[in-house]
Amino acid sequence: MANNFVSLYFHTNDTLTQANMIRTIKIEGFWTQYNVDWKPHPDVNILIGINGSGKSTLLRILDVALSCRPDLDLELHRFLAHEYVLRIAGDNINIKIHDGKNGNLCYNQCQYHYVNTFDEVIKEKKALDQEMSPLSARLMTAIFDTHETSLNSYRLKATEGLAASNRVNKRLQQWITTVNDFFFTTKKTFGIQGNNVFFKRENGEKMSLEHLSAGEKQLLILLTHALVQDKEPFILLLDEPEISLDIDWQYKLIHTIRKFNPSCQLFIATHSPGIFGDGWNDKLIFMEELLQKQ
Repeated sequence: MANNFVSLYFHTNDTLTQANMIRTIKIEGFWTQYNVDWKPHPDVNILIGINGSGKSTLLRILDVALSCRPDLDLELHRFLAHEYVLRIAGDNINIKIHDGKNGNLCYNQCQYHYVNTFDEVIKEKKALDQEMSPLSARLMTAIFDTHETSLNSYRLKATEGLAASNRVNKRLQQWITTVNDFFFTTKKTFGIQGNNVFFKRENGEKMSLEHLSAGEKQLLILLTHALVQDKEPFILLLDEPEISLDIDWQYKLIHTIRKFNPSCQLFIATHSPGIFGDGWNDKLIFMEELLQKQ
């Protein structure tokens, strides 16, 4: 079985303190028989293709390459002078990460999220008798957790001075308005009161986030990611974000994410024309054309 070899080359700033975007993706041995040599768009990349064409697999490879998390059962080894190799236990994949300039290590210099809500929606249907579904848990983490990319942590930036307070509060108000524009069709109103986040029904009754529909939770997760990126260079991997989303929400999704962070480089695997139907046809990447026979 051939090794998979993945190289990600990044654009970086002058100080090499942060990678702005992925410039080139090279994969040798994709499914042991294909090569990928791809220069993605700096803003939006929409992967389309038939079931089993490799869209989700490609996103998972990018996730592994960008994360370097011990909990993914990775072993990090120094390789040559300025490179690292990640060996994925059992999967026989080698990943090198360069910055495309002088070989400096970049894996810990870029910020990214990988969001796959499809599996969570399926699990939620199987967990209705549990105290909290997996999708609810993910939403709660995105909002209330103490990590730096949660909504609560982002709100704390308002305490860093007057200028920060004005900027953060202005963005929060714009974000709340945007959320409520989406939820207008479901006759719910979103609000923040102290440390609490809630929705109100049309009759004024408050409801917890746990009682939102799967599509509503999924949308709120995606919009939270867009907000807390705070217009910083960011890589966002979305695997089938259309699952459970109303078609009108699908049409608005990319524009809304880009509105809150124009510096976000998006990689989206999708089956839905609704995701790219509103002016994103020039960003389509056909997996059948991306995979070159060895």
